[in-house]
Amino acid sequence: MTEREVQAMVWLQSKWLTRDKAQRLLERFGSAEGVRQAEEADLRAVCGLTAPELARLRDRSLAEAAKTVQRCKNGNIRILLCHDPAYPRTLKAIYDPPLVLYVRGTLPDLNRIPAVAVVGQRKATPYGLGVAEKMGYHLSENGVCVVSGMAVGIDSAAHTGALQGKTPTVAVFGTAIDKCYPASNAPLLRKILHSGAAISEYPPEYEGKSYTFVRRNRIVSGLCRGVVVAEAPKKSGSLITASLALEQGREVFAVPGSVDALSSEGCNELIAGGAQLVRSAEDVLSALGYEPVSVDPPRQTPPEPVRREEPQREQDPILAALDGICNLDELKEKTGLPVHELMSRLTVLELLGKIVQHPGQYYEKK
Repeated sequence: MTEREVQAMVWLQSKWLTRDKAQRLLERFGSAEGVRQAEEADLRAVCGLTAPELARLRDRSLAEAAKTVQRCKNGNIRILLCHDPAYPRTLKAIYDPPLVLYVRGTLPDLNRIPAVAVVGQRKATPYGLGVAEKMGYHLSENGVCVVSGMAVGIDSAAHTGALQGKTPTVAVFGTAIDKCYPASNAPLLRKILHSGAAISEYPPEYEGKSYTFVRRNRIVSGLCRGVVVAEAPKKSGSLITASLALEQGREVFAVPGSVDALSSEGCNELIAGGAQLVRSAEDVLSALGYEPVSVDPPRQTPPEPVRREEPQREQDPILAALDGICNLDELKEKTGLPVHELMSRLTVLELLGKIVQHPGQYYEKK
């Protein structure tokens, strides 16, 4: 495909037509360049274009599209068009797939590798963070690409767990492809791009809006065979992702939480409404028809970009504090560790087989 044809497709995506309308125009005029050159009366005759859509299509200049293509070249950003063989087929099959995807890093072959989304709330509890990280790790170790939105909370924990596994992880942006949102996740993004990818339908320097994050959710679910909601209250963007997944014919899974926990109300209601209850990656894999394999704990010295050394029994403050069964509050008081660090260490120790978790967030040394 020539650069002008790429520019024309970028131009067409910038008009933000529905996929149905864009596809009908492409079929009628043969290409995005054909759409750009078409007379307004002919455009109007193909499909029910609204007045604002026609107004946007009247601007036929490729100047901005050319700038976008050049910015992508300068920033080592791949432009993946919807008719490219590498474009994920699961995403292409949804109602409104992007005409253009912008890709940083190396996108795994999602036409060959199964993908599962792990999503949830930003203000996650230690319970939710531990579940998401462990879920991400075990899915990745079983050859599944973990997809999420790289938001703080559950998304970040799922990506972090996946980075310790064998399969690259993919972050879907609700912002311009050249922006890291939130900025505090820049170190996480660097690790993701080391072997996996970040993708967006929004080009470099695009100014995102609140609705762009909602639109992003259809891509998260569209890339995947299933969506796991690890933790979510009643009002959570992850429930939008779950709803979109159902519309797209995907499996929806939810991790249960305490009936008294506001942070798990959304998950518990999903389960009550028919979502599959899952407690582990093994449950997800079995439901999708895969045979889970036995997963060893994380390696003592994982390869770059993640370095998480195995805690030493004689030095680890958590193991030193566990002289019996202790709950989370007791461990926080004994170790003096912040809750987020404490939960991260507890997750690692549990994966290493050093401790066992009992119901109610009680822990015991093995």
